[in-house]
Amino acid sequence: MDKITFIGEHLWVGILGNTFVFLSLISALVAAVAYYFYSKEQLTHEWKIFARTAFSIHSISVIGIAATLFYALFNHFYEYSYVWQHSSNSMPMQYIMSCFWEGQEGSFLLWTFWNVVLGNILRRTIDSKWEAPTMAVISLVQVFLASMLLGIVLGDYNLGTNPFILLRENPEFANMPFIQIPTYLVKLDGRGLNPLLMNYWMTIHPPTLFLGFASTLPPFAFALAGLWKRDFISWQKPALTWTFFSIMILGTGILMGGAWAYEALSFGGFWAWDPVENSSLVPWIVMVGAGHVMIINKNKGGSLFMTHLLAIASFLLVLYSTFLTRSGILGESSVHAFTDLGMQGQLVIYVISFIFLCVALLIHDKLIRVSYAMCSILMLAISVLYGYKKIILLGWLGASTGITIFSYIKYFPKEEEEESLYSREFWMFIGSLVLMLSALVITYFTSIPVLNKLFTLNKAPVKIPEYNLWQIPFSIITLTLVAVTQFFKYKKTDPKIVFKQLRFSLLLALVFGLTCSIPLYFLKEYAGAKNLEKWNLISYSLLFIAGLFAVFANAEYAIRVLKGKIRHAGSSIAHIGFALILIGALISTSKKQTISQNTSKKSVEGLGEDFNAKKSLLLTKGDTLPLGKYMVTYKGKERIGIDVFFHMDYFTKNEKGVLVKAFELSPMVQDNPRMGKASNPDTKHFLNNDIYTHITYADLSDDSPKNKDAYKEPTNFVGHMGDTIFSGNAIILIDSITTNLNEEQFSKNDSFLVVTAVLKATDVNGKVYRATPKYILKNSMVMPDQFELSALGLKFIFWKINPTEGSVEIQMSEKVSNAKEFVVLEAYMFPYINVLWLGCLIMITGTLIAIFERRRVNRLKKHTLSGEKNN
Repeated sequence: MDKITFIGEHLWVGILGNTFVFLSLISALVAAVAYYFYSKEQLTHEWKIFARTAFSIHSISVIGIAATLFYALFNHFYEYSYVWQHSSNSMPMQYIMSCFWEGQEGSFLLWTFWNVVLGNILRRTIDSKWEAPTMAVISLVQVFLASMLLGIVLGDYNLGTNPFILLRENPEFANMPFIQIPTYLVKLDGRGLNPLLMNYWMTIHPPTLFLGFASTLPPFAFALAGLWKRDFISWQKPALTWTFFSIMILGTGILMGGAWAYEALSFGGFWAWDPVENSSLVPWIVMVGAGHVMIINKNKGGSLFMTHLLAIASFLLVLYSTFLTRSGILGESSVHAFTDLGMQGQLVIYVISFIFLCVALLIHDKLIRVSYAMCSILMLAISVLYGYKKIILLGWLGASTGITIFSYIKYFPKEEEEESLYSREFWMFIGSLVLMLSALVITYFTSIPVLNKLFTLNKAPVKIPEYNLWQIPFSIITLTLVAVTQFFKYKKTDPKIVFKQLRFSLLLALVFGLTCSIPLYFLKEYAGAKNLEKWNLISYSLLFIAGLFAVFANAEYAIRVLKGKIRHAGSSIAHIGFALILIGALISTSKKQTISQNTSKKSVEGLGEDFNAKKSLLLTKGDTLPLGKYMVTYKGKERIGIDVFFHMDYFTKNEKGVLVKAFELSPMVQDNPRMGKASNPDTKHFLNNDIYTHITYADLSDDSPKNKDAYKEPTNFVGHMGDTIFSGNAIILIDSITTNLNEEQFSKNDSFLVVTAVLKATDVNGKVYRATPKYILKNSMVMPDQFELSALGLKFIFWKINPTEGSVEIQMSEKVSNAKEFVVLEAYMFPYINVLWLGCLIMITGTLIAIFERRRVNRLKKHTLSGEKNN
């Protein structure tokens, strides 16, 4: 067979991109080796230059990969599989960046890019003592990330996925008939972006979140450098600023994700304990704990093992979350997770390799270290050659844990004296332990799919109420510690003085908290609390009081103790923001009200099991119906490209009882021909609440078809005798079901059965019409008979009987000319959700103030030391 010459392909783009991919891998490996040798004190300056040059080449290569991929996306080079899968001609150009990181390859590249940015900043600002060990670790991480872009197939394993593989060379698409045509690119259009990602939040949320993931690397590198050099203390000084930068930026990325979910997704909230959400939350929680134990060490010393453990664990949890979300193991338990692209084995090796590195560096004795390395290699070889992978993996993890505990007991410096119960460092340490326990519980719940696979279990995913049940006690304890701890001094404080300083804040929290909570406890049927159990009310009340206590105590500390000096109040401001986030989340979710009860005369249950009159309002065009305290009118729809907007006016009554327009909302449904339909909510923001609406059912077809006598696509209704079906111009009653044979006659002769559904249709003027669609069973074959009710422009097909449920299924289609347009929407009221968003801004601001103040103090100390040396 002659080789096909394809026309219009830009093969040079792939060659250039792949050159950068391989160069980035090789240069990262060279940099890791060179920095390792540079760390040897006896070696010369040449290794330093060699290592820096290699990392610079790696940085240029990563930028080159990103630039080449962007160029292919901007120019719609659909000969490349990644471009074809994630972009299209009709997609607005502002979403090109979302295309870049939608897939596995682009998101790994984004992560690699941020590591390069932070790595270059680190090596230019770090003391020479720490450059070699920290950059060796960062370069090694880059080796693994670069391998994720190789796209080399080794037997049954994929070594990475390549963003520059040609569409015709991708095994998944290579056999498509159109690819065998030399000019296939002439009319080829891409699949396009996932509709859920075509949102402005998705242009800023992923890069911020991946910057947060990358920001866990510098503290991790410093912690390993400390183990490497057997200097357990001095690494924490430069690492502290990086740690709080990570807390700030990763927290911002998580909060952006919550804002995106609230603004763009239609599940009606901002946090759903989704495994992918948890996978970013857990490293942040651990990093917060790491930052606080570093502060203990900075001011008093001690907590050395805990600082290493938490700084290392945060990065390892990022790796573990990468495995969870990209290995396909989560399956359908997360709407965010990627499908398995054959990289599960590589991701496992990625996680295990860095666990091994951490444990190996922790071992002080060279003989034990070599033995551990040899045993690890032997266990890996056995698992590859003979199987038993699960048993060997669990055994290796158990052995690694045991060695870690042994090394801590034998080698780590111990505290010279016990911390006082009435000291700041004691309660900060307790707080870090509470955060770690909270993270462990979330990790266990999130890892249930992994445990199911390892132990052949069938445990169901944990639901939101179970997460809340466990996390609320942790939150209460954390908020209480946030309020109390800063009033203690390091080493020892008189508890009477602390209580005296806190009593006003505590009294305020109790008064406000109990005033709001007690009515709910005794009057559950009021104030939207009727669905809450008493225990939930008690735990929510305690959380509310603890949150208020944290806000008032930190505000008092900033004003009275710090004398209102903003520069020194970063931690207090961040604590207030954190408390407000939890208070806002508590109020807005526990008091969330469904305001879209169906007040129309038309049933929504017939549209399917997902529709419920308690939460779904059927709204016909031109009708005005109650929606909570508002009246709402559906004005019609408007199509802009693939987006269909449904315009609705909301009215309130003025003092004279006259309806006055209050605002307009336009929830949208994206009608993507390749990726399906996606509903995007629209929200009206008030100071004290939000009105959140989204469409759950709508006809997206054109309002003005050419043939007015044409019939619309039929709608299927499931019902019982006595149920009603609603059309645009009539109410149809399933009056009775008749048959030509009784059960005994049919059992004797089953060759011909006719079941007739007697329908009574009442039009808007009260006139009654009769329709009798028939279900015909002849020689065990169903022969549905269509009945046309021409006076009303309706057609009925009786096509199915469900004997076990006692129901029938009837399809009804209406004439375009007489069918009234309608939508079904859900609407919720979130009270005081702005408290949550305000808390986000305050927490980020406070963390930034703390970071800048710490950098200022470090610069002053450096100048002071340099001045003393000169003198």
